[in-house]
Order: sequence, then structure tokens, then C-alpha cells
Amino acid sequence: MRRSGLILLILLALSACATRAPQSDMTPGDPYEGWNRSIYAFNDEFDRYAFGPVAHAYEVLTPRLGRTAASNVLANLRSPVILVNDVLQGAPDRAATTSSRFVINSTIGVLGLWDAAQHFGIDGHREDFGQTLAVWGVGEGPYLVLPFLGPSNPRDAIGRLVDIALDPLNWTEFAGQESLDDQIAIGRVTIGTLNARVNLDDQINTLRAQTEPYVALRRLYQSQRAADIRNGALEENPYEELPDFDDFLEADNIQ
Repeated sequence: MRRSGLILLILLALSACATRAPQSDMTPGDPYEGWNRSIYAFNDEFDRYAFGPVAHAYEVLTPRLGRTAASNVLANLRSPVILVNDVLQGAPDRAATTSSRFVINSTIGVLGLWDAAQHFGIDGHREDFGQTLAVWGVGEGPYLVLPFLGPSNPRDAIGRLVDIALDPLNWTEFAGQESLDDQIAIGRVTIGTLNARVNLDDQINTLRAQTEPYVALRRLYQSQRAADIRNGALEENPYEELPDFDDFLEADNIQ
């Protein structure tokens, strides 16, 4: 499916959620809990019987060094999107850090295979347009669980679409190789999601062991996004032992 088709499907899904009348007996902040729980159950079953086993096979067949290098490359490719959001949030120091990391990792780090910037003490950070909208004062809206994509809300879902539009690789055409851009996009999605799933295996099992995994995930997502918007961890987080699902939400893994 072309990226424009995926964007249209997501927008239609968001429109349907926005127009459905909230049910009064649902949890405040989660008016579509019935829908969300059904999608959560679908995502969980898909992971248990399809995506999880594939990720485990990938882990066995791929050396850790190779997976780390792939993650470094993907993180480096996301730098332009992070930089734009740094600027839009009025954070020149963070924008300078992002620029420095991109230059160092693209050169000394051999196109990002090695995180050379971190070796020099320049740590990376993640920014997305959902965070930018929050900084601008846009409310998050109701909690949503999207098929395959997981926990979100209207603000973050729209932010993800904008991040896709901001990513220069999504609009780059290669002369004489019309399908190369799609091949790159598929490769980024495949490798990025597989690496994320491998890294989160233990934490996902921890989440599933909770008495109410759906509620635990909802609280985790909301608290993490609040911390992300503040560009720092919350002082007290009772869910710190649960997984960091930001790895599943990187916009460059959703084309």
C-alpha cells in the first residue's frame, strides 16, 4: 500500500472515533474503551501468534551487533524529523545537539552504523510532532488504541502523520529506480519494528503478567507521553518496570 493510502485509512479511523458518541459508563479520558479493548485484544493476539514468533526467529538469526547497527542507522535517519520538531518547539540547544549528532554519526559513525556522538558524550533524544502540538497547547483528546500501531490519541496520531510528511526519505525519488523509495520504506518498517519487538520482549511479558494489562498499558502510555512532553522522566512513576512503548511509536517505522 502506498503511504498516501495508509495515511487516508488512519484519518478515516480517527474520524470514526471522533464522531462516535462516548459511552457514559466508560473510564474518564477513555470514552471509547469498548473499541479500544477489542483492538488491544486483536493486537495482543497478533503479537502472540504472528509478530512475536517472527521477531524471535529474527533474533536467533541476526547477531546482536547487527541489530544494534541497524537501530543506530534508523535513529540517525530520523534526525531531520527530530531537528524540525526541536526548532518548532523553540529549543535551540536541543536542535544543536540533534544537528551535531547527525553530522558526527553520518561521518565518523559511518552513516550511523556506530553511535559515535554518544561516544563523545553527546546523547540523543526523541521528539515528534505530537510533542510539538502539546508544547503549542493542543490537548491530547481521548485515549485510542489503533490496529497494529497500539496506544495513541488524536493529537499523537496526527503528529505521527505530520512526522511522516516531514521525513525527507519519504518523498525522495531515485532517478531510474522508481521502486527504490518503497523498498527503503519497507526495509525501515521491517527492521525497525523487528528490532523494537526483540528489545521489548521481557517488558511485554511483564505487561501481560499484570492483573489488568489494558489498564496498565493505558496508564503507562499516558504517563510516558507526559514525561516526553516535559523532556524528562516523571519524578514518580509507579509503572517504571513496564515496557517503554516509544520504540513502537517512532514515526519512521510507520510509513
